[in-house]
Amino acid sequence: MIRLWPRTLAGRLVALVLLAVASAQLVAWWVFADERHWFLARLGRERLLEQLVPAVRLLAATRPEEHEAVLRALGSSSLLLAIDRRPIVGEEANPHHPLVRRLARELGVSPRAIRIELASRDARLFGEEEEEETKPWRRPRAIAAISIALSDGRWLNARSPPGPVVPAFARPYAAMLAILAGLLVLAVLVGTRRATRPLAELARAAETLGRGEPAPPLAERGPEEVRRAIAAFNRMQERLARFIADRTRLLAALGHDLRTPITSLRLRVELLEDEEAKQRMIETLDEMQRMVESTLAFAREEAEAEPVRETDLSALIEGTIEDLAELGWEVRLVASEPLVARIRTAAIRRAIRNLIENAVRYGGRARVALLREGEDAVVRIDDDGPGIPPDKLEEVFEPFVRLEASRSSETGGVGLGLSIARGIARAHGGDVTLANRPEGGLRASLRLPLIPRGGGRPRWRGPRAEG
Repeated sequence: MIRLWPRTLAGRLVALVLLAVASAQLVAWWVFADERHWFLARLGRERLLEQLVPAVRLLAATRPEEHEAVLRALGSSSLLLAIDRRPIVGEEANPHHPLVRRLARELGVSPRAIRIELASRDARLFGEEEEEETKPWRRPRAIAAISIALSDGRWLNARSPPGPVVPAFARPYAAMLAILAGLLVLAVLVGTRRATRPLAELARAAETLGRGEPAPPLAERGPEEVRRAIAAFNRMQERLARFIADRTRLLAALGHDLRTPITSLRLRVELLEDEEAKQRMIETLDEMQRMVESTLAFAREEAEAEPVRETDLSALIEGTIEDLAELGWEVRLVASEPLVARIRTAAIRRAIRNLIENAVRYGGRARVALLREGEDAVVRIDDDGPGIPPDKLEEVFEPFVRLEASRSSETGGVGLGLSIARGIARAHGGDVTLANRPEGGLRASLRLPLIPRGGGRPRWRGPRAEG
């Protein structure tokens, strides 16, 4: 039942409406069928009385030799009459039945002279079979057997055979139910589509915002609750954009302002006479300069609004590897699949370059593979270095963090490469994770959502965390 239950709002509303309509109609049908059966049974008894009373009176007023003719004239398909020496109803019949008292009152005789047996539904009297087999959804009219004592000692036996089978769930009723359900489903679908269309736009805008793409403010329309949600989303988007812009400006200003005191310190260091102390201070200033330059580069890339476009990841990676190989780096592509994603090309290229650079610097060489895993493209970069302690696999993503035991400061870098790569990946709805390989070395995995095979935009699922 859980699997069959619809997942969409429109589907659930339609299912609930159909369940409510079906339940209400079933109750109404049950009440209607029961009332109809009771009414037909009562109507049959009334007609029985209307036929029996004149028959008994007429028999009393005619000669015995005329009784057969009277019975043939009064009998019908709904009332079979016969005069016998014995009654067909036993003495156990209830003399206090309302029908018995009424007949006795109409005929002016004792209730003991009248015996009535009413058959329950689906029962058969006199050993006769019904003309049509009773079905679960049909109710036959009630059958009755009546014996009335005549003045000459004989008995007038009357029986009411099964009447025509009355369908309790007729085709017109089923057609009415189907039409009513169809109209309700149509009304619910139209209403929910109008109500949920703004929600679908809100979901698409949230995915776009999660990938870092600029999105215009949404029109506030739909039901009141939906309008409030859209307004809150628009305010959140505006505040996020303002926060990111303020942070980027702060980083750029900080990096720019640090250049002047670093240059001033370098000039003063040049005047020192102690060559050893001077060399150590110059190295420290150089490291500070690299940190400032990296910060400025990071701020500039954050400020640039690079458009998102569909990109062949395999071609992008091959081009990046060729460029690095020309610089003398030991890097090669070991596996590749033709995969397409909506990305900022320059940003993803920088993230891949940072990961390859780390692999070459600290592992000697890099092997790159582009694979598909479900709805994601995964760029795997393996090296042959010493790896990273398991408890430090997440710590190295913090800005300006370097593990001195395995990442010597002499190799360069200021500890922003992994932070920038993960930030770029998460801005695209993916992530960057590190793992030590069982055979030795480190594996960096850059995961990006792909364009679905049926078209459309990739679904943003937020950052992932892997051990």
